[in-house]
Amino acid sequence: MKLSRRTALLGAATSIAASSSRAQGSGDSAGIQALYAAAKKEGQVGWYSGVLDQPLCDQIGQAFTKRYPGISVSAVKTTSQVAFQRLTEDLRGGTPQCDIFTSTDVGHMSYLIGKQLLVKFTAEGAAGMAKSLQDFDKQGYFQVSWVGQVALLYNTAKVSAADSPKDWPDLTDAKWKDKISFGSPNYSGIVGVWSVAMENKYGWSYFDKLNKLNPLIGRSVDDATTVLNSGERVVAAGNPSSALRSAAKGNPLAVNYPPSGMLVDLSPSAIIKGSKNPNAAKLFIEFLASAEYSQILADAFEQPLRDDVSPPKGAKSLTDVKFFSPTPEEIEKQLPANKQKWRDTFTG
Repeated sequence: MKLSRRTALLGAATSIAASSSRAQGSGDSAGIQALYAAAKKEGQVGWYSGVLDQPLCDQIGQAFTKRYPGISVSAVKTTSQVAFQRLTEDLRGGTPQCDIFTSTDVGHMSYLIGKQLLVKFTAEGAAGMAKSLQDFDKQGYFQVSWVGQVALLYNTAKVSAADSPKDWPDLTDAKWKDKISFGSPNYSGIVGVWSVAMENKYGWSYFDKLNKLNPLIGRSVDDATTVLNSGERVVAAGNPSSALRSAAKGNPLAVNYPPSGMLVDLSPSAIIKGSKNPNAAKLFIEFLASAEYSQILADAFEQPLRDDVSPPKGAKSLTDVKFFSPTPEEIEKQLPANKQKWRDTFTG
């Protein structure tokens, strides 16, 4: 049977549309495709992020929009404590300005759950994440979206590998007076978790010893990398991903993974109740569980969340290093007091 020109054109248009749909949601289940259709009507998603840096958050947003055209991402990167403060101010005003909140401090999530300010949602893709990251929140309110790490960093142009601090107690050696840097728990969630972990391992006297060495204290855990690059300080407790990323650009930085254990902080993301774009928020949470997102992390020297994505070049996977982390209950109980003790210790 001979087709009319109109029928042929309609058939071609249908084929193109189907091809476009497959390209936009390639591999997605029917449920995620339906979620995309609903999210596309909202057209955007707002993200308050206390992890990564602004360029990488923007890159993740662009990758999400490429996979799901028609939905833009507005990413605002600050430290976790600042992001939480901004969120709570929004909520007091009655309207959250973000749909997704990501923090390095799980205590933030406990607070929001207690106030009934989070939406329960479990991403389909969470089943493909590393087993150690699944069911971090058994209630289903939040999901791991970044594995924060704190290790020992040093400037290789100023400190030899042999002389560099290998384990946490080495950092308190008097030879590092005026040469140390790290962040603050009053601004950075992951530094707050580190403060709890160090207190549990060594007691608060560990920080009293560090204080005697006149450390340079920044805000973010990543500030240590900036300070080491400048040569203003030569050793630090900081983020190995940030240091390796900087070293790949030619900067004189190296990482020591403490044999007694590297701090690992599981950083959650959650959907804010009453946000403007709830379907886009759920789709974004799905994206954060995907292999595509984990590959973006690995390419940026961050820890991937899935076993089917290789760790970044030059880094060690969580299976290759000894690590430790305080429990969410320990963080929630100890961190508020640690913030005040920190102020007393380092400003007194």
